[in-house]
Amino acid sequence: MPMSQHRPALAAILVAVVAVLSVTVAANTAAAASPPNSIAQTAVSYDGTWQGECWGWVHKVVFEATGRSIGFDYRQGFFEAGAVEVSAADAQPGDIIQIARDSDTSPGADYAGLHTSIILANLGDGRFDVIDSNQNFDGMVHQRQGYDPAAAAARYAGLNYHIYRIGEGTAPSPATPLALPVPGESFVAGERARVYTPGDCLNLRSGPGRNYAPIRCLAHGTAVTVLAAPSTTDLRWVKVRTAAGDGWVAADFLAKEPATARPSSAGTVGPVMQRRAFIALAASD
Repeated sequence: MPMSQHRPALAAILVAVVAVLSVTVAANTAAAASPPNSIAQTAVSYDGTWQGECWGWVHKVVFEATGRSIGFDYRQGFFEAGAVEVSAADAQPGDIIQIARDSDTSPGADYAGLHTSIILANLGDGRFDVIDSNQNFDGMVHQRQGYDPAAAAARYAGLNYHIYRIGEGTAPSPATPLALPVPGESFVAGERARVYTPGDCLNLRSGPGRNYAPIRCLAHGTAVTVLAAPSTTDLRWVKVRTAAGDGWVAADFLAKEPATARPSSAGTVGPVMQRRAFIALAASD
């Protein structure tokens, strides 16, 4: 029986309705598979309200959601709160995007382009749906779609961006105090150790010596896995694997973990420091 002139239109409408329902079900399933993030949830609760500058508002959100306090340096402050740095590809809701000049992240930093936002969704191409305060210089909190931090940073000379994650397991547990390093202690491949630099961090370098460029600065308590026995140049240097990648560190700033200690995948990574002093163990790394 041939269809009337109305039936093709009705069929098209039914197909469209089924497609919409399918997309809705898929979206709801995906949402159910991803547990809500407390930082993102807390941030959204402020949507449409006046909260002032972005930096102060993010401090407030993180403390309310996690009980952790971000420090006042625009980079080191995140590590003081137990953050780890993640890549744009790995970023998740609740992670924090910080645009700043790496050479000037001090609490008094004040220049065009300095901005902090909280991720609500990773769009997978270097863009994010975010929520932030003062994006329009009006002190208001708003959500925005398709935010591109790389492009935003590139609008100003010398700016870069980093993404930080603050959550469970991102800081060394106070219930397991670190052992003291043993000067001159030997290490073999496969052993686990932790950085011991209270109040400071330890340079992870591209090679075994001070003349090699720092890659990152590993915070006190960061877990490492030894890849090779130490070699001696200006200091004893040992190659290690960390959450920030492989590199070389001064062995006398490592404390061995007991053989029965559980491995830890959480380590914090601080900003590159050209020199550091830790008089109790050595002059510098």
